[in-house]
Amino acid sequence: MEIVFIMSGLLLATLLLTANYLVKGIGGMSAPLQQIGMFLLNKAPAGIIDLFSDEAGSGSKTWMRFGMCWFILASIAGFLGLWHSYDANALNSLSSIGWSYDDGSMLTDYTNVFFHTALNYMLIGGALVAVSRTAKGRLASEKSASMVALLLTASTAAYLVLPALLSFVTLDNEAALIETITDVSSLIVGSLLHAAILINVLITVANRASDTITPTTWFLTLALVAKIVAGLMAFVGELGDSTQTVWMAEHVLTGWVPLALIFGLAYHIIPYTTGTPVWSESMLKVNLTLLFVTVPPFFMTAATSAELLQNVGAILLTLGMLPLFAGSINLLITAKANAAAVVKSPGAFAATGAMLLLPLYTVGGYFTSMDVFVGLGHLGTMSTTVDQGFMYTVGGLMMLASIFTAYPLAAGKQLASASNAQLAVWFTIIGGLTSTIVRLMGDFTTQAVSNSGVEDAVASTGGFLLVSSAMFYLCALAAIMATQVMIRTGTRGNPDAVAAGAVSDINAYTLVEGTTTIRTLIGRGVGVDTQLNIGHAEDDSGATIIAVGAHLHNDEVTEFPDDGKETPEELVMLADYLASSGQSIFQFFQSIDLDDSGTVDAYEFQMALKNADIANLPPWEMGALVEAVDLDGDGKINLPELDIALTTIRTKQGSNEEE
Repeated sequence: MEIVFIMSGLLLATLLLTANYLVKGIGGMSAPLQQIGMFLLNKAPAGIIDLFSDEAGSGSKTWMRFGMCWFILASIAGFLGLWHSYDANALNSLSSIGWSYDDGSMLTDYTNVFFHTALNYMLIGGALVAVSRTAKGRLASEKSASMVALLLTASTAAYLVLPALLSFVTLDNEAALIETITDVSSLIVGSLLHAAILINVLITVANRASDTITPTTWFLTLALVAKIVAGLMAFVGELGDSTQTVWMAEHVLTGWVPLALIFGLAYHIIPYTTGTPVWSESMLKVNLTLLFVTVPPFFMTAATSAELLQNVGAILLTLGMLPLFAGSINLLITAKANAAAVVKSPGAFAATGAMLLLPLYTVGGYFTSMDVFVGLGHLGTMSTTVDQGFMYTVGGLMMLASIFTAYPLAAGKQLASASNAQLAVWFTIIGGLTSTIVRLMGDFTTQAVSNSGVEDAVASTGGFLLVSSAMFYLCALAAIMATQVMIRTGTRGNPDAVAAGAVSDINAYTLVEGTTTIRTLIGRGVGVDTQLNIGHAEDDSGATIIAVGAHLHNDEVTEFPDDGKETPEELVMLADYLASSGQSIFQFFQSIDLDDSGTVDAYEFQMALKNADIANLPPWEMGALVEAVDLDGDGKINLPELDIALTTIRTKQGSNEEE
């Protein structure tokens, strides 16, 4: 049996076991393992980890900050690489500092490392924000996440620099050995560091406030498991000189893992911005399941193996388009549910743009990858062009989405310079897509001339390479602009975007005769800084009440006027459920507000109704139900709004019973 089949079976078995334990848990061993995991996260290595902050969101911010540094390097190196393809002598001046190359391959290798590292940092950092929002707004150990980010950067830098430094003091025949040792060491260190992040995520998920596991949690967890296992497989393959094992590990690391992280972040940002749940759970399951059992159509290399392996690989490569199409369509329709909010949010706009362009690159990647996989060679170097276009366009847009949405959530601040953020998104879309198309035209020209059979025929592709390089410069500018936006968002004293929703807008509130409770006042929107007036308040005009808000109420006015609209049946059932279970509205709201943001979006409300066995509404019916409760029109439900809606129902029910 081919070794690649054995390794594939081991990897899939590991993913299935992880999924099973993620859903069912591990019984009585859960608490002891959590304690051991927390001890390892918070105490190892002793002394060093105490240098990092354990403030909520600090771990996610550290990952995204390091990712931003690698993103800048990747964008600049990518532009230099394209320009070097146009002018081979463009970088000759760097020879004065020891830089030497013949065809620019070293620059290409460095660029790939830069970009994959940036993508890994940005997408994991953004996904950590989504996971922490389901567990009281923080990871199990924020300082461990920050320390891992720093150590991973140090490991990657050593992987890039050490071979060049050691080459000055070693013989030429030892260079290959040094490179192999560096690769193996990097794989082991990377797997161990990502294992620490996986433990952090699993403990965070175990402490979540709801039984529901979010799509982002699924994609992030399985991506981390695949990355760890693939790193160990590559380590074993390098030591055992097994080319098939190394081949498979490389494609897991460059195919499954980035795509899983891309979808994981998109399944958080787009539903969060639109305030609606994912459009189709069936397509979500197709996206999640088939992604890890097929072959992604990117970064493919030739398979020099038996015909059976090539046939199976070709089938899986064809099926590999299905999960990408399913995920893209699902998220695009979800974004369509509230297109206005998506357009206004740079992060959601970037994620939606990535989902819109992903099918285009998938189709191009399929045909070029199939040509490379079976070794026909009819499409020349177009596979590399499509792969690079996918990285810098789709991957770049998802990194911008992480910067413009996940980072402000982790920092607890509003996004600074939204106009610059939108411009960066447009630069990436236009520059990345146009650069890819123009370079493909040059590749087609080169391939056509090569296949023409004319001796000494030379394709003139300088114009294509020049235009492609010039358009890609927009992507480099977008990375610089995104860096400026991130810095300004983190350093400026912007209002807290999350906490602002929980601040009361009532300046004064009048208490009349009778009894009340603090919980009742909080339910009516009174805040900790609201001035309480005891007794009736009178002014010169003879008014006897103090207004408390445009849509709230007071004890001296008609609190729940009848607006003539029919009350949704689900709300009536919810009021009956709370009465029968003995829960107060305050307790119920706290139980469904998973991220402690002070507001409940459509997805959280849908899950609450489903878990209470009240109703299992599809996403397209949740909008009307939320609108019936949402008084201020922000697309979300806060505690006063829910209190008013349910108290109105109870008041009407009491009146009907008296009649």
